Amino acid sequence: MTIFDFVSYITQLVPLLLSILLVYAGTKKPFTVLKFALLGYLFTCLTFYFMGEFLGRNYQSNLILIPIFGVVELGWFSFIYRLITANKFYYLIPIPAFICLLYELSTINFHLPKQVESYTRFIANLSLFLLALLYCFTLLQKGWKNYNSAFFLLNSTVLLYAAFSCLYYLPLNLLINGSPESIVLFWFLNFIINLLFYIINTKVVCSISGKEKIQF
Repeated sequence: MTIFDFVSYITQLVPLLLSILLVYAGTKKPFTVLKFALLGYLFTCLTFYFMGEFLGRNYQSNLILIPIFGVVELGWFSFIYRLITANKFYYLIPIPAFICLLYELSTINFHLPKQVESYTRFIANLSLFLLALLYCFTLLQKGWKNYNSAFFLLNSTVLLYAAFSCLYYLPLNLLINGSPESIVLFWFLNFIINLLFYIINTKVVCSISGKEKIQF
């Protein structure tokens, strides 16, 4: 079995794991608005996976989903942080990435890999990173009076995930048009990071009782 065959087989774990996490989170009590946001995010990830498979098989290109997913993902986490902090400012964070997405969709031909240079995904990930940093800054500003271990762990995973994604998607054109070996290697690393991100976030959110209330 070649590394390419191995990667192809392991890809099938994505919808399976997401489905398991959806069932786990959906049956875990209590059912809070925060858990609803998590379920929405996981369902979005699962939907984009099947959309990517459909576009790849029927149109030989699913690259257009990369920037779109980045903005949608950022939107979900803006909503999650809004729930955690009650700060409406988090709703404004996705706006720059959304504007960049509109520009890319109107100027880039995603069927030509050499043209794909998705700054939208980088901006979305950078915005997600700043979103998590803003949470840390707010905690410091308040003297850690609003510290909650579950929320802090959730924020830490978002911070690390966003930092990795920023570095990963910045050279997107090189990843798409580079050697097959390097593409598979980086894709596999991204695959592992994403799976850990899904699992940890689901575990953390399901451990929150819903009685925690933080006002920043």
